[in-house]
Amino acid sequence: MDDGRPGRVIVGVDTSLSGLQALRAAVAEARQRRAPLHAVRTWEPAPSDPGFAETRAKGPHGALASAASTVIQRAFAETFGGEPTDLPVHTVVVPDSPGPVLVEYACRDLDLLVIGAGRRGLLRRLRGSAVVRYCVRRATCPVLVVPPPPLTRIGSPRALLRELRRDLDHFPDPP
Repeated sequence: MDDGRPGRVIVGVDTSLSGLQALRAAVAEARQRRAPLHAVRTWEPAPSDPGFAETRAKGPHGALASAASTVIQRAFAETFGGEPTDLPVHTVVVPDSPGPVLVEYACRDLDLLVIGAGRRGLLRRLRGSAVVRYCVRRATCPVLVVPPPPLTRIGSPRALLRELRRDLDHFPDPP
């Protein structure tokens, strides 16, 4: 059912390899759909933090919101060298749990929610990410779950380092 409002591409942003891969996919989808991209970053303030109730009531303020915006900027810088200039990008920072924020924000029929699948550890493969499970179960729009890049399939950072060293050993020494 089309509610008459234009669709958006909403991406949950983090700087993990899986998160950066999801950002790449979200930008590609936004370009293909000619839709605005909404980059969403959340954080969970601890109830013991001073101003916790006020932050929830008034919205994002202060150092945590600034840090969340910086994470979004860094993700775009690491992935594309900066925000894409060929499509409208909206930065959204919200102090709350990622799953509920993303599902509530991606509320239009024509929206697309893009999230990273997370790390590929054994437990994650068996159970999946809590945020992914929450979004897939509760979202009212389509959800695109993006797997991590192939580089992460090698395994642990130590395994990756061993693989890189093995590859470097095959290069001849410079003259």
